[in-house]
Amino acid sequence: MRRALIVGALISILILQAQVVQAGTFYLHDHPSYWWYVVDDPAFSVVLPSTADNYIERSIFGMESLLMTFKEGSVTMEVHWQPGTDIESVRNSLDVRYKPVVKNLTVLSNQEITTSNNLKCHFYAYEATGANGKKVMLRSVFFQKGRHVVYLTYFLEAAQFEGDLREYWIRAVNGFEWN
Repeated sequence: MRRALIVGALISILILQAQVVQAGTFYLHDHPSYWWYVVDDPAFSVVLPSTADNYIERSIFGMESLLMTFKEGSVTMEVHWQPGTDIESVRNSLDVRYKPVVKNLTVLSNQEITTSNNLKCHFYAYEATGANGKKVMLRSVFFQKGRHVVYLTYFLEAAQFEGDLREYWIRAVNGFEWN
């Protein structure tokens, strides 16, 4: 019996080790309000705020994510990376994800842009009325290289998109780079 427990424990440890999320690594940035977040596969880095309330790394069905929350969870910024080359289907998934809690959606932008790092990406943004009756906004950028899509999303009340919260988004988008 004792031997079976030891073997079971060893098998459990091996299974848990095999399920480790392949997440990124945080590095100090020149500015104390930011970190570099570096991922090995696909190889990219992005400048992220160091002032979030929470940082949660997760893996869901082959999509890796870093979720950051601000203002007690009312503002979320996410970095996602996943296999694929179809940016439009990934973008459409955002509409479906938030459709139950928004109405009166107005698309502000759905176009290709070039970041200050001279990278082309797809920028998609909308404003809508949230389930709470307040004006909300979603901003997202999609970078595609090889067989991977990396995208950043930002979801918050429209009135909050100012000051540091606005600067966090601008820095993340323009600080993204393929390694």
